[in-house]
Amino acid sequence: MDGSTIATALKEATSPRQLADDLRYRSQLFSTIPPERIGLQGEYDYYGLSKRVSHCLLANVDDARYLKVRQRGRVVMLSGQLGSPYQLRRVIDLAQSVHGVDEVETSGVAVAEAC
Repeated sequence: MDGSTIATALKEATSPRQLADDLRYRSQLFSTIPPERIGLQGEYDYYGLSKRVSHCLLANVDDARYLKVRQRGRVVMLSGQLGSPYQLRRVIDLAQSVHGVDEVETSGVAVAEAC
């Protein structure tokens, strides 16, 4: 933390305990990686969530190679093509099971019609 952060905390603190709690909280904010930015190996990765979802889908769904996975914050956006509505439901369930996913958008996914 820089001096201005500590000075601000000192001005706002009403007790030494509150000051310690505030400084601990502020240091934790910058020492942890947000869930949507955690990469495949636990490192910081701006596109970490989409990479982890892609990895999960490729390992568990045969047609996942036809899907493109993007992210907007903690929202995963899928586009591409799947063979059946059952596969789409499975893909959604798998994507939602990945740590950090709040919502899955599938408006860009085409599902092959059953004959």
